[in-house]
This record gives sequence, C-alpha cells and structure tokens, in this order.
Amino acid sequence: MHDVGKLTREERVFLAGCIRAVTMADGTIDEGELDDIDSILEKLKFRDYEECLVDFEENIKDEESFYEYARRIKSREARDIILETIYELSLQNGMPEESEENIFNRLNRIWQEK
Repeated sequence: MHDVGKLTREERVFLAGCIRAVTMADGTIDEGELDDIDSILEKLKFRDYEECLVDFEENIKDEESFYEYARRIKSREARDIILETIYELSLQNGMPEESEENIFNRLNRIWQEK
C-alpha cells in the first residue's frame, strides 16, 4: 500500500471522503469496519485523516459534489492510490457490497473519461 505523503492536501481530503463514503455505503458502520479503517490509515501513513475528513465534510454536501470533486483529481498516482484504498477497504469483509462497488466503478469511469 502507498504512502499518502505523496498526495496533495486536496487529494488527501478526497481520499478521506472516499474512505468515509465506502464505509458508510451500506448505511451502517460497525466495530470491525472501524478497525479496518485504522489498519488502512496506518498502512497509508495517513496522519492527518481526521483533519482531511473535516475539510471534506465541510465542503462536500451531496453525491453530485462528491463526483465533481473527483474530477479535480488529475494525478494518475493519486487516482490509483484512491482506487486501491477503496478496493482494499471494500474487500475487508469478503465480497464488496454493491454500494461499495458502485463508488469504485463510478470513480474509475470518471477518471477514464477524456
């Protein structure tokens, strides 16, 4: 897994929002998911996750603005880190939920657009 130290602040803010979106995709969050998040944050060395999440939640109010923000992420490396993190998080409990897959697939499509 990558070190998020290579990402810009804007990219880390979006990654924090993606982590939140995937864990909340099914409408609930349990203790196991919180442990999974902690593990992934440690692997990523994502030290300012909480601050980035606060920034995200202050600026992104709905699904439309979430995907608009995604379009601002131009770095291929950042996109790969975000998609990889979402994918790993969605696999923590075995098969990804459909709602988790939808986030991954939609971001992937957006970032494939020319």
